[in-house]
Amino acid sequence: MKSLLRNGVLAASTLALGLAVAPVASADPVQTVVYTSEDGAWPLEGSASYSGPGDEIRVWVNEGILKIDVQSGFDDLRVELSAPAGETLHPGAYPGARHRESSEPATANPGFFTVTGNFGCGDDYADFTIDRLDRAADGKVTDLDATFVQHCGTPDGPATHGEAHFHA
Repeated sequence: MKSLLRNGVLAASTLALGLAVAPVASADPVQTVVYTSEDGAWPLEGSASYSGPGDEIRVWVNEGILKIDVQSGFDDLRVELSAPAGETLHPGAYPGARHRESSEPATANPGFFTVTGNFGCGDDYADFTIDRLDRAADGKVTDLDATFVQHCGTPDGPATHGEAHFHA
């Protein structure tokens, strides 16, 4: 009986030790969208920081346009990034982006669109960089790291600087 008890204690101790030293995978999803706007920037004003799961952040691609949606209480924000005509979005720098809504055809320039609270800029000038863009086999975005600088109405007007990080 003592032998059985001793073996049980030894097995439990070994199992506990194995669990204590087993590496823990960092599988927690990361979802953040932040921006800071200079005085006079439009349509994003001031600064904001959103993070999931408290704030709902969705990232997906539809018809070649990468969409980043934020829903936080009564606040909403959408940023859309698209490649020039004939290209697909991939990691890299996209300077000289111009206003492009989902319903508009792609042009020689990359596309950029942002809207918040039903207000948008109809004359965007932007530069954006995608540092990481990974998709699952079904095409769903699993990882995104992107930054952008947006001006409304003129390429040298007040700027909004933003970034999005999404790791499902």
